[in-house]
Amino acid sequence: MFLIGPGVHPLIFRKARAAFPLKGCVPRASTPSGINKLILLTFGAMLLAACSTDPNKQKLKYLTDGERYFQAGKYQEAVIQLRNAVQVDPRFAEAHYQLGRAYLALKNSAAAYRELTESVTLNPANSDAQLQLAALLIGQHHLDQAQSVAQKVLAAQPTNVRAHAILGESHTLARDFPKAIQELKKVVELEPQKVENYGALGALYLAAGLPIEAEAAYRQAIGVNSKSPQAHVALGQFYFSQSRMAEAEAEMRTACDLDPHAVPPRLFLGRIYMVTGKLTEAEQLYKQLKTVAPDDSQAYQALGSFYRSTGQGEKAVAELEFLATAKPKDPSVKASLVETLLDLNRMPEAAKLSQDVLKANPDDPRALVASGRILLAEHQYDKALAALQKAVRSDSRSAGGHYFLGVAQQVLGLPDMAKASFTRALELDSQMAQPAAALASLSVKSGDPDEALRLADGALKKNPDLPSAHLATAQALLSKGDMRQAEAALQEALRRDPAFLPALTALVSLYVRQGRAKEAVQYISGLVRQYPQNAGLHFLLAVGYFELKDLDRSESSVRQALSLDPNTPAAYTLLANIEFARGDVEKAKAHLRTAIAAYPRNLSNYMALVRQDEKEGNWTEAKKWCEKAHEIDTSSPLVAAELAFLYLEHGGDVNAAVSLAQIAKQKMPDSPITADALGWAYHKLGSPDAAITQLKEATQKLPNSPIYHYHLGMAYLAAHRLDLAGQSLRMALKADPNFAYAASAREALGQISKGSRPRNGS
Repeated sequence: MFLIGPGVHPLIFRKARAAFPLKGCVPRASTPSGINKLILLTFGAMLLAACSTDPNKQKLKYLTDGERYFQAGKYQEAVIQLRNAVQVDPRFAEAHYQLGRAYLALKNSAAAYRELTESVTLNPANSDAQLQLAALLIGQHHLDQAQSVAQKVLAAQPTNVRAHAILGESHTLARDFPKAIQELKKVVELEPQKVENYGALGALYLAAGLPIEAEAAYRQAIGVNSKSPQAHVALGQFYFSQSRMAEAEAEMRTACDLDPHAVPPRLFLGRIYMVTGKLTEAEQLYKQLKTVAPDDSQAYQALGSFYRSTGQGEKAVAELEFLATAKPKDPSVKASLVETLLDLNRMPEAAKLSQDVLKANPDDPRALVASGRILLAEHQYDKALAALQKAVRSDSRSAGGHYFLGVAQQVLGLPDMAKASFTRALELDSQMAQPAAALASLSVKSGDPDEALRLADGALKKNPDLPSAHLATAQALLSKGDMRQAEAALQEALRRDPAFLPALTALVSLYVRQGRAKEAVQYISGLVRQYPQNAGLHFLLAVGYFELKDLDRSESSVRQALSLDPNTPAAYTLLANIEFARGDVEKAKAHLRTAIAAYPRNLSNYMALVRQDEKEGNWTEAKKWCEKAHEIDTSSPLVAAELAFLYLEHGGDVNAAVSLAQIAKQKMPDSPITADALGWAYHKLGSPDAAITQLKEATQKLPNSPIYHYHLGMAYLAAHRLDLAGQSLRMALKADPNFAYAASAREALGQISKGSRPRNGS
């Protein structure tokens, strides 16, 4: 049996009407013989029910049911009922509005935007819907559109507090602080008794660099309601931001006295204790918090967080294990425990617990971040990238998720993406030191050591004990040629973490550059004795032996690293270099192919094969490997420049070569390599003047390069500037009489001496 009633799609009802036509909603008197009376009664009841169905009543019932579910927090059920309502009447503005609210509660912003847009289109007078839409637009950073919506509401309702607040928020995000302050002042005027309005105004003054006005606003809140814990907390936070710790502590104590069960002031008071070195008082306070608010997750986890942040990892694990038993339904406790185990490098325990959390909730963002961290530690970078991308999709405001996503992207050779992820992490949590240090490291690689030093200094102010910040400082100093200060910065990093592999790698590289490879081997050998199971240390020892030309010991050490960790980065690259040094080119190339299979995004292995194939004159293979490298990272300037040369010299589209050279030049505007690539591409394209401009720049920056002088000479020749052509070609041969194009240079000089251009001009 089937019935038509609430929840049945209207299309079913229409089909029933077509199959059993009605006349005045009365069943026909006569029926075909042989039809079962039960069937007749069933359809008769169905048709009578259909006759009594009123679409207006039906849609209102769906709306009422949807609102009831929404109020009960059953948002998915609310969506079902509200969608039924708009199916009955697609122009039902209120149902679209309530459906938009339900989608907002489910954090489905795309669907919410669609429904709210439809609602305000159908009913422009619904100011609540307009303002919900404006808030969504702000979240999407469409600030002009959000302002336009808020201003429409204010045109009809000049005293709409929420519209002024939204307009103020949009101006704040646009960093138009005068206009934002103007709007927040109106909010305060319209609702002078709400202390939170003064707090928002104070925060805005502070962001605008007006601390005196900010303090006045916070004090006004206390004047309005001196018994408000919130007002005292806001003023205390302001004092904290100004390093007025005694006043900050006093305000937090007042807030605690006003509400004996309030968690925020106690958490902040504990933070003040930690900053001022009162660790005993902080520990005692966090212990008390567990009884002050026994059901508040932040409160009962505060002690474990305190232990973790003060380097008492084992105490943190013990506390969190206790909580995991006491609060088995709180997944955040297990997530904190996983993170703490990761900090202590207790990977197997962390991995097992992380899997348990993900089994219960596959979309848990903290567990996904932890899973990504574990995969990073295991050098499974592609899998780590996938896990961390899922984590930030699950929680777009996870600063840690964005930071570790940046780490994965950086390792995989995606510097632009990594920079965006690190920047987003800092936007979400300005106190995080790790992304600032990572951005500093990226700035070194992009050729901006001064910006790197600024970022590294900022990271060290947030966390003076962060090894990666000291490493970034060292990298910047190295790029500026300050070896002594760079070594001191590396030692600072290693004083905090003696086995910090990135700093050790930089130190070994520094020693090698200074001719101190033997000292590097001695230093790393001592660490290997301390940490015999650390694959990375064995690999660095192999690097040291390689620099000492002790190839057998180098191979033995790198194979030891691989036995401890088959995914040791760059191990096969080093094996290839060892075989190149022994003269076994085929073995070396096989190792490079193995390295590419293991780490397909590491461009250096492709380019090593490119260089070797070029030496062998195997231009087809060289182009193939270079094209693969370019496919992996189309923004790499060195790869683009090399591929441009291969196309220009060994068969390829000249226009494609010009485009590649332009990409390279754009990415590395000060590099002689990219200037030469672009200049030679212009020459081949038949634009000698443009070629000369670029090639002169290349020779000025690298005056001892015979290739660059040769290229410039040929460009002058194409421009019929024979004296300058001869001068450049002679400089090329002087720099190296046997360079790759020496015969061509001599032929060109011979033609110039006869007063004519060479036949091919190139």
